[in-house]
Amino acid sequence: MFDLEKLILSRKGFDSDSGYGYSPYDPETGKYIVIPIPEDEIENRAIRYKDLKLKRNYFENISAENMYDLIYTKSLKYSLKTKSAVKNSFAHFDPMLGGCPWLKDMPMVGAFGQSKAAAGHLKGNKVGKGSIFLFYSRFIPISGRLHPLDPSASWNKGVYYIYGWLKVEKVIEDYFDVPEDVINANHPHSTESDFKSRKNNTIYLAAEKLFDDLDIPGCGYFPRLVNRQMLSSKLHKNIPSIWRLPAFFYEDRYRPTYLNKREKAKERWLLFDDETCFVQTTGRGQEYITNLDEVGLKWIRHLFDNERN
Repeated sequence: MFDLEKLILSRKGFDSDSGYGYSPYDPETGKYIVIPIPEDEIENRAIRYKDLKLKRNYFENISAENMYDLIYTKSLKYSLKTKSAVKNSFAHFDPMLGGCPWLKDMPMVGAFGQSKAAAGHLKGNKVGKGSIFLFYSRFIPISGRLHPLDPSASWNKGVYYIYGWLKVEKVIEDYFDVPEDVINANHPHSTESDFKSRKNNTIYLAAEKLFDDLDIPGCGYFPRLVNRQMLSSKLHKNIPSIWRLPAFFYEDRYRPTYLNKREKAKERWLLFDDETCFVQTTGRGQEYITNLDEVGLKWIRHLFDNERN
């Protein structure tokens, strides 16, 4: 293993501050949509929510043609504040992880951008080639899909799931190194202005494969949300910021950044049994970084098990 290989749990998509809500998922089928956060300042690119065209009847009984229509769907009950944000903003569509389960006619590029303090945090922790991002977001179940007493329907404050991944092949820190297909995709970190005006503007390009011995691309979206991708603890339902993780995360060397302060470890972490630990995550953590070795790789492989558990 190389020194630069890290595992990053990276929070992306609508949240209570950026969008004033959460992304929807169908608890019956596991289908989901990650809604990009709003962005006001965009130069030389123009992705609006109406430009993000949805696949026909992606959610059963919801006939939204694009992301804008989705937000304005009455049954999803988004607030006036959310609707206003979507109406008057561009969509910060990032990461781009290739073929998207819910979108049609999207560029087949694998790229994730970051800037300012978050990018500095990634760089300072030596996130580079071989590192793996696992992208997660907070999702709200669509009401009426399951029986009211079904536990899967009762996450009324939302639930965190891992929804995508990207293994880093190359780190771009100069506009003149940005591949043409990433620029043509209107990636929100890809313009010359981004590299001039955004501090630490960085783009992480995807590798061809996630594992050498498995036919899994270097980036992508999980087709559905299933239990093995769930971060929120079922035993602490409706406190979605409490996560259930494999026990190895409890060890000092695997505790992610922002969650590894020794003076808070006793109240933040609980080793539950030989396989499981619980952690109280921070209010708005964005890039949780830990070391990546065979232990972490084994867990990542498990996320791709075919059996729905």
